[in-house]
This record gives sequence, structure tokens and C-alpha cells, in this order.
Amino acid sequence: MAQLPVTVSPLESTFGAGNESLNQTTQSQSEPPELYRFTYISLFICALGVTGNGLLLSFLIFYIKRTAFTVYTLHLSVADFVVVLCQAIFHMSSIYYNYYFHLDTLLECAIFLMFFGYNTGLHLLTAMSVERCLSVIYPIWYHCQRPKHQSAVVCTLLWALSVLVSGLENFFCILDMFTFPDCQHVYILSCVLTLVFVQLMVLSNSILVIQACRHWKPQQPVKLYAIITTTVVLFLVFALPLKVLLIWYYYITTNFSVWKWLPLLNMLSIISSSANPIVYFVAVSVRRKKNRKKSLKAALEKVFEEKPVTGSTENTAQPSPISTSI
Repeated sequence: MAQLPVTVSPLESTFGAGNESLNQTTQSQSEPPELYRFTYISLFICALGVTGNGLLLSFLIFYIKRTAFTVYTLHLSVADFVVVLCQAIFHMSSIYYNYYFHLDTLLECAIFLMFFGYNTGLHLLTAMSVERCLSVIYPIWYHCQRPKHQSAVVCTLLWALSVLVSGLENFFCILDMFTFPDCQHVYILSCVLTLVFVQLMVLSNSILVIQACRHWKPQQPVKLYAIITTTVVLFLVFALPLKVLLIWYYYITTNFSVWKWLPLLNMLSIISSSANPIVYFVAVSVRRKKNRKKSLKAALEKVFEEKPVTGSTENTAQPSPISTSI
């Protein structure tokens, strides 16, 4: 198959027509170009992300008891692991082919899975935020009437939605080299879904932050809502700008110069997928500092402990000692 310039993926670390000049610059200058620096830094971050998400997955699968939010965290870790692994494959392929590559089956799968993991991460973070918000606003419903397998069902539906959206993006916008108007129609759907999920994510986390500030106590331990809010902020700051770049290119300007920001924004999206395990392990280390005898497993279980944020609703949701004895 003929070689193609690496300009087709919004998760790539290269940009457009400047590839030939970049190759010439690489040969003529001893100092590597900026593009190479972004690529090698991204590869290093991918290595950390694969290791961190792999460790978190092993704990969640083999050692941690299943709860509503450990199910979400498990699925989110799988999505992040897929993103960083496929990013590593893609960057290594770019280096091997000197920023030209054969669009073979492996790279087609890697590109599709990068989109897939990115979209799934957005959807799962929104679901986590909304469900935690509901547990704060309606604690009695959450503890007494919530369906037992709700988290698993929601995750399954979100994976299916991500397969649909990512498959359309990959077929119309990647394999067919951004053919218009089909690609624009697909990105209308993708951008509408992104806007809806981001709004839900921001709204639910704003409610959590307000509730946390109202009932904050000095020296209170790290809670699950704080961890969810941190991961959401990481996504909004590091991963969302990549989607904004695509929207800017497709619907505001057709100037190809906007792709000069692609290597940087791609690297930031990798940081978002790699940082989530760090957030959980930092929370665990804070727990263990308070009780040095506590094991890593016990500290991680304590991090995922589900307690309502508000003091009044917490007392309402918990049964009294008298009713328990009866």
C-alpha cells in the first residue's frame, strides 16, 4: 500500500503538508525539531500511563470490592489504558517510518481505538459525575432504591455509544481522508454529544463542589467526590482542547495552520489519560499517612467508600441503631 503522510488523525502528533520539510530539517540539523521532542515526550508519558493504568486495573479487578464507583473507575481505566497504549503504537510507528506510514490493519485499529478510548472516557466521566451528584441530592433513593446493576448497565450502553460514534468518525473522517460533507455530518453528531456530556459533567461537578464547600470540615479525609472532581478537571483542561481544535477547524476556519497546535494538544490528552491513576494513588498515600498500619488495599477501598457529602442527608440515609436491632 502506498505511503501516506501522517495528517489524518486528530490524535496524531504530526501535522499536514509540512512533513516533507520536517524530514529535510531533520537531516540537515543536528538538533531534533520540535515535532520530535513532542513525540518522544509523548512516548515517555504513554509508558507511565500504561504502567499506572495497568496497576490500577490489577487492584480493581483482583483486590477491590465491587461498588457503583469502582465499576465506573474500572471501565474508565480500561479506556485510558487503550488510549495510551494505542498512542504509543502510533508514535512508535511515526518514528519508524520517519513520519510517513503504511495505513495497515494495525494502525487502522490503533487510530480507531484512540478515538474509541477518548470518547468512552468522556462518557464515563460524565456518568460518574452525574451518579455521584444524584447520590448527594437523593441519598435515600441512592442507598435504597437504586437498581443493583445500574453501573454495569450504564457502562455497557456508554461503550456501545462510543463504538457507534468512533466507528463513524473512523470510517468517514479517517479512512476516507476527511471527505466532505460526510465527515462534517459525522462531526456534527460528535460535537453535539460532546457538548451535552460536557455540560452534564460541569453541572454535576459544580453541585458537588458547592456541597463540599458548604459542609467542609478541617482535616477531613480525601473523599470520592474530590477525586471525581479532580479527574474531571484534568479532562477538561488537558483532553477537551483537542476536541475544541477539531470543532475550530471544521466549523470556524479551514486554515490548515491551526494544526500546528496538534502535537501539543495531543500530548496534553495523553497526560489526561495517564494522570488518573496518579490521582487515586495520591489519595491512597494521603489515607496511609493518617493510618500507617493500613494496607494499600484497605486504603484504596477507603478511597472508594461511598458516603453522602452532606451531614444532614447522611444521617437520613443511614438506619438508626434502634431500627437495626429491631
